[in-house]
Amino acid sequence: MRSCPIGEGAPPRSYEQDARGHVTGRRTDYERMAAVYDAGRALSLDQLDAWRVVLSRYVPAPGRPVLDLGSGTGLFSEALTTWFDVVVLGVEPSDAMRREAATKRPLPDVIYVGGRAERIPLRDRCCDCAWLSTVLHHIADLRACAGELRRVLKDGDPVLIRNSFGDRIEHVHWLDFFPPAKRLAAKRWPTVEQTAEAFSSTGFGVETLESVPEVIAPDLRAYHDRLRVRANSTLTLIDEDEFAEGLARLDRAASEQTSPELVVDRRDLLVLR
Repeated sequence: MRSCPIGEGAPPRSYEQDARGHVTGRRTDYERMAAVYDAGRALSLDQLDAWRVVLSRYVPAPGRPVLDLGSGTGLFSEALTTWFDVVVLGVEPSDAMRREAATKRPLPDVIYVGGRAERIPLRDRCCDCAWLSTVLHHIADLRACAGELRRVLKDGDPVLIRNSFGDRIEHVHWLDFFPPAKRLAAKRWPTVEQTAEAFSSTGFGVETLESVPEVIAPDLRAYHDRLRVRANSTLTLIDEDEFAEGLARLDRAASEQTSPELVVDRRDLLVLR
């Protein structure tokens, strides 16, 4: 590891929140999910190549530190250091997720530490870029998170948010098979406006918003097999019967598919400085 600007952090914590930033009573068991997360969510570097192209415009020079906030099992920590030869500091509240990351992706320029978005355990102005991948709806206080990112970044450094936003869910195909999850996502996932407003409170402004394609699966059958492990927090928050009904819909659609067709979802990249 070339550098390790770790400071004093807060104890890790798991939580769920709705689109207005209110912590909900129902929680996702990330300790259980960690064991199946890669089976349901991992994508190869080839599948993620569109992200490499887009991020090359923003990620700092080789050797510079990048914060991966909500790093999970290290999928993007691995991608970032492989693509750009940067030092990655993965901050993740779940002990089990960090164990999976350290076991599966023990890379010399990646370090995983426990902590949460509202109190990032890194020193002031220690990172040149922050990456947040599908974590906004897990953050109990977006304004506090924005303040912490302002602290650990230098003036002008980018915050790169890969997310599906509550007002831009039309290109997330699995939601069409799980209507209760789609309704929940529209309420639970922050909108672009809500996110921009929260970050503006600490001086961040929106630089750009663009949609990036992701090849999720080679066909609907493989897509079904990924979703059935339920490695998605929104799917864990719907009823068992609703989940089973959604899987049945997807199973029927897969059975009716006469020839393989790539499943391509789109996620947004929101860039703030």
